[in-house]
Amino acid sequence: MKILKREPSNSIARTELWTVQGDAIEHPFLVYVTTPMTPKPEKGWHGIVVTDGSLGTGAMSSIAGYLGMGEMPAAVTVAIGYPLDNAIPAVVARNRDLTPVPWPEWDAPYGQLLGAPAPPSGGAEAFAAFVHDELMPFVEAEVGVNPAEWTLAGHSLGGLFATYCLLTRPGRCRRTLAVGSSYWWKRPYLFDRAREFAAVERPLNVSVYLAAGDHETTAAFSTTWHRYMDADVWKDYLTVMRGIPDIVTETREMATIVAQRWGTRVRCDILDEETHGSAVFAAYSRGLRWLHQV
Repeated sequence: MKILKREPSNSIARTELWTVQGDAIEHPFLVYVTTPMTPKPEKGWHGIVVTDGSLGTGAMSSIAGYLGMGEMPAAVTVAIGYPLDNAIPAVVARNRDLTPVPWPEWDAPYGQLLGAPAPPSGGAEAFAAFVHDELMPFVEAEVGVNPAEWTLAGHSLGGLFATYCLLTRPGRCRRTLAVGSSYWWKRPYLFDRAREFAAVERPLNVSVYLAAGDHETTAAFSTTWHRYMDADVWKDYLTVMRGIPDIVTETREMATIVAQRWGTRVRCDILDEETHGSAVFAAYSRGLRWLHQV
């Protein structure tokens, strides 16, 4: 991994902006690294890696910062996003980096819905290798994070990615936080991987917090989306998805499967009066507190 540019943020306290280039990924990432206010412990700080840094880096750094004053250990937050001048806008670049296998039928309507051509899906394995094998070790050495105290967090496609990493790299991150996760994505792919994960007899020592808003049901999405669903692009989108998803049901299902692995502590919260867009904030707060108390 190479750091192409490194500068202090002028808007987020104790934060540096790193423009980085992975060894095996052609496009750069913009990484927001926020350190705690407290002195570094002898064994190093806890660390939180969160996806979609271009969309919500301030949320995670603020929540972790406040909780680090006494409700959880102080943690470095590492939010991975994209430079604003990136050739592919962040809102669709995530289609490449956060999805585990190619789904060509999905790519076109997803991009049309968001107003920009989406790159091919299926790059999660390359992105996971960058995160776990390049970025995290660099942060451990450069900033002082304890390698045994990482949390990986993500929302929506980011929650899909965080869960994918739990299943394919069990134990690399001691804690996983996934909210509003897109488990419907090319179903049953991730559920099959979860059953393989659960069937392994080797015990783990990990904690997993899965959450969704109680308005992330088929009925609630139908009410929210009804004004759009006559448009051809929405019809294509929902056809590929095989209908309107029920993230609440699928989150509960994933939690039940993952909890079958010995040594995997799992909590599943369905958050009252929260939508797909708002649940992430409540889940970050509740999830970080629970993850660091078990």
